[in-house]
Amino acid sequence: MAHLKPAVLLLDIDLPMLDGVGGVRAIHHLSPPTKIVLLTGTLDEKEGLSALKAGARGYCQKDTESALLKKAVQMVRKGEIWAGRNLIPHLLEELTSLTERRREAPPGDRDSRLDRLTPREREIAHLIGGGASNKEIASRLNITEGTVKAHLTAIFRKIGLSGRLQLALFVAEHMRLTR
Repeated sequence: MAHLKPAVLLLDIDLPMLDGVGGVRAIHHLSPPTKIVLLTGTLDEKEGLSALKAGARGYCQKDTESALLKKAVQMVRKGEIWAGRNLIPHLLEELTSLTERRREAPPGDRDSRLDRLTPREREIAHLIGGGASNKEIASRLNITEGTVKAHLTAIFRKIGLSGRLQLALFVAEHMRLTR
C-alpha cells in the first residue's frame, strides 16, 4: 500500500488484520495523501466519528448504490468529507468540543503550533481558515492543486490535525484571539 499511494481508497472495515478503524490510522500513517472512504455493514455514529477522527474522509455503507458511491469518491477526492446526515450533528458536537478545548489552551500553545509552519504553509492555512478551496488557493498563489495538497498534508502533520475543517476552525479561532 505504501508504494501505491492511491488518491482515494475504499476500505472495508471488516477486512481481516486491519483492526477496523485502526486500519484507517495505519493506512493514513503509511500514505497521508491517500483519502480513505470507510465502508461498513451498518452505519453507526460512534464508529463514523472514530473513523473520521482517525483520518477517513468518507464513511458509508457497503451496499451504497454504485452511482452514490462514485459521487462519494469524487467528493472525497476533491477534499470534501462524505458522511450520512445522521452523523453531522455528532460532528458539530465534536468540533464544538474541540474548539472549547482549544479556547482553554494557553494562547502561547496555539501560537507555537502555527510557528511550526513555513511561511507558505501559514499562508495556505490562513486561506483555508478563510474558506478557500484548494483550487482557489492554487490560483491565488500560482501553484498547482497538487502542491496545495502536499502543503496541507505537511500542515496537518505539523499541527496535529486530521482535516481541513479542523484546520479552518483552528485558524479562525487563532485569528479571532489575536485580533
